[in-house]
Amino acid sequence: MNRALAFGTAAATLAACLAAQPLLLGLRPAVLIPGLADFVPAWNRGVSFSLFTQHSANGRYLLMAAVAPISAGVAVAAWRAPNRLLAIGYGLVLGGALGNLADRARFEGAVFDFLSLHLGTTPLFVCNLPDIAISAGVLFLLADSFLEIRPRST
Repeated sequence: MNRALAFGTAAATLAACLAAQPLLLGLRPAVLIPGLADFVPAWNRGVSFSLFTQHSANGRYLLMAAVAPISAGVAVAAWRAPNRLLAIGYGLVLGGALGNLADRARFEGAVFDFLSLHLGTTPLFVCNLPDIAISAGVLFLLADSFLEIRPRST
């Protein structure tokens, strides 16, 4: 049951990322929530916060090769998830990671970021749907660690 939930969540997340992207690619920049969130299309050739930006084909393949085994590790954790909360969390992380890998494969190493978050005029970061799924998955994993029932000491 948990395996189906984990991999179903990953598949649905990946499908949502791939389905939404063509719609988002054609949109113009717009304010979504004044002082907090804007739609600002951007291409990111690095990882989080544009770290390790790659401009060469070799760099792109190296970055993808580094992310692939991490995704495989998350898939193993999803396979072994002992409860629904972890299954959903790992599924979201896996689906988001695969969404970003799909972008890198299709867009010459770049991912399509579009959600610019800021506090007033102070920029925070720009992210995409796969990043949001990964972040939500991490929240599920953290929730599980806080909700874990610990045996009583005797």
